[in-house]
Amino acid sequence: MHNPATHSAVSDAFVALAAAQPGAREIEAARSAVTNARRCAAQPREASPLNEMLGQATDARLRAWQLGAALATLDAGSTATPVIAAALALGESIEATEEDIAAAVATGTRASARLGAAVDDEAFRARWNVAATLGIVGATLAAARLLGLDALRTRHALGIAATQAAGLARNAGEAMGALETGKAAADAIEAALLAKHGFTSAAASIDGRRGLAALMAYRFDAGAITA
Repeated sequence: MHNPATHSAVSDAFVALAAAQPGAREIEAARSAVTNARRCAAQPREASPLNEMLGQATDARLRAWQLGAALATLDAGSTATPVIAAALALGESIEATEEDIAAAVATGTRASARLGAAVDDEAFRARWNVAATLGIVGATLAAARLLGLDALRTRHALGIAATQAAGLARNAGEAMGALETGKAAADAIEAALLAKHGFTSAAASIDGRRGLAALMAYRFDAGAITA
């Protein structure tokens, strides 16, 4: 049963994860993912409605959208895709160190995987773009870590992201599917920036009554996140 309380053990677990130091293997995997993303970004851009619209994007959110969409064409179902795109675009825009970018990617990747373990099943995948709807949460934690948000602002960022989680499974294989995943990366940066500047959200936006899990998933195993 979804927790209707104003306090959220799930958000607390994600906040603690954002503050923790990832393990050496996670950091190494994150470095590799960032390197691959940079290779992808360096490739000549194929003509697409998104690239035509964004052009040579310089704003971190637009760069994340563009990069996330490009990465999604290579691995459409990975919840790590928005995480990598958001962390790389934001990290470079604020001149974060390579170590900090890798740590943010590792943190966000683990968070998205935990959320996936809590809600993901055949029924969820039949309806939603998993990379976009779940990846936005990990991408937001990555952005919050890079921006140095405190625990309260990180909780608000998660809530802001949860209300933007979107993407239909029906768009798989279409340009819109990749655009959804890229937009999740952009929305994650926006969520963290809004929280940084004082915007608030409900504490239990992920696991609470009428929260993300209650409205989008047939099942929710909070223990997959809080354990």
